[in-house]
Amino acid sequence: MRPSRRSLPWLALVAVWILWGSTYLAIRVGVETLPPYLMIGTRYVIAGLLLGAIQYAMARVKPGLPTWKDLGRIAVMGILLLVIGNGFLAVAETRVPSGASALLVASTPIWMLILEALRTRTAIGLASLAGLVTGTAGIVVLVGVEAAHANGPYAALILIGSFAWALGTIYARAVETRHPLAAAMEMVAGGLFSVAVGACLGEAAHFSFAHVSPQSWYGMLWLIVGGAMVGYTAYVYVVRNLPAPTVATYAYVNPVVAVWLGVLFLGEPVTWKLLLGGAAVIVSVAVILLGNRRLEDELQGSDAAA
Repeated sequence: MRPSRRSLPWLALVAVWILWGSTYLAIRVGVETLPPYLMIGTRYVIAGLLLGAIQYAMARVKPGLPTWKDLGRIAVMGILLLVIGNGFLAVAETRVPSGASALLVASTPIWMLILEALRTRTAIGLASLAGLVTGTAGIVVLVGVEAAHANGPYAALILIGSFAWALGTIYARAVETRHPLAAAMEMVAGGLFSVAVGACLGEAAHFSFAHVSPQSWYGMLWLIVGGAMVGYTAYVYVVRNLPAPTVATYAYVNPVVAVWLGVLFLGEPVTWKLLLGGAAVIVSVAVILLGNRRLEDELQGSDAAA
């Protein structure tokens, strides 16, 4: 195998680190003048349709229609992962800086550890327990930082969304929807539900194209192309070509990328409390992932349509 071929999976992994780390910045810029749920919903509908069309065109054997059971499972995953998981994040980022948001989202493996232990009725190992305690302490510090800026309720929304993402990931692994276009259909379903939520919240009544800034359009475009299309494709390639512990590094590299992008492009402040709390969460994620192979598999099993 030529060196260039051997390096492709690693280049794809770096792309996942950067692309998915940058989505927090893109969301923060997007929701400055775009309604959160309408933006998230439109993004996923467009990305899902494009991804589904590409997958269908490239498939040697054209996939058939999904069963009603598959559609039900896809709808549940779309609601948990996208409507609640990404939707709450978008709403929260109207107030919470992108870097702090990413660090709070990094708590997802902690929720997955707890949910998986409950699902399998097994005890949490010592290494995972240490990660759980460390991560919880980090979350308390981060929420305290945002509460000091009157953003505490929005930080709580991010944690609820992270819990929903963890629940949706474990559900997706348990039910094993095997339709080849499941990820694309999940995006479309979650996107449509998100648009409906935005309409119910009155976002459409207050929306005007004339008031949307170019930066917000660029942010949304980046979410569609960089985050969902290119990022997801790179992730799938990495999963198939690199060891699970290596792939799982995205869970604690993305927040670091998000923090520094927020500092560089938005001038977001970085305090010692933010660094301390964020470091605690990232270390806990590393400990949990490296000490719990099943959780690594669960984390990768999510579509991660970031």
